[in-house]
Amino acid sequence: MIKILVTGVFASGKTSFISLLKKELENNKKKVAFFSEVARECPFKLNHEQTITSTSWLVMRQIENEMIKLDSDYDFIIYDRGIPDIVAHAQLSEKKSDGYDFFVKQLERLGEESLKHFDFIFLSKRSNSMNIVTDSIRIDDSAYQRELEYVHIDYLKNTNSNFITLHEFNKDRIEQAMLLLV
Repeated sequence: MIKILVTGVFASGKTSFISLLKKELENNKKKVAFFSEVARECPFKLNHEQTITSTSWLVMRQIENEMIKLDSDYDFIIYDRGIPDIVAHAQLSEKKSDGYDFFVKQLERLGEESLKHFDFIFLSKRSNSMNIVTDSIRIDDSAYQRELEYVHIDYLKNTNSNFITLHEFNKDRIEQAMLLLV
């Protein structure tokens, strides 16, 4: 069973890419499980208003997804976002409170450990060709998106994870991923 993490900032085409990748793998007779992003389930404020409570909830929910045992007959498990996404938001958005630095350091360590359990880590980067479409959690703030991406990539590099930066457009992304996966 191959575990895939697709990570990156909001409005960078992650979910669209995952949908296409899942379909392409299934067209190649592969059995694929998928875990969607946990942020859409979060009952607490996110982005600029994210708190330690929000972050803690996201991390616990993400770890729950990563720990779920699936039938061994799945060829691939794809995760739409992971702890690195949560770490980046926490580094950028958390309100500085008592214990904040300790909390973030522990979160970074947890994220680093989580990354070791993925066979492939695909990084989806922002693009000027992709508009930010606001919704219940996505905000129209390209400056925040750029800063978040910088923090996100820096974190991935600091963990020495072997991540693969996806091409800009989905057609190229699918081709890139399929060459690695099958």
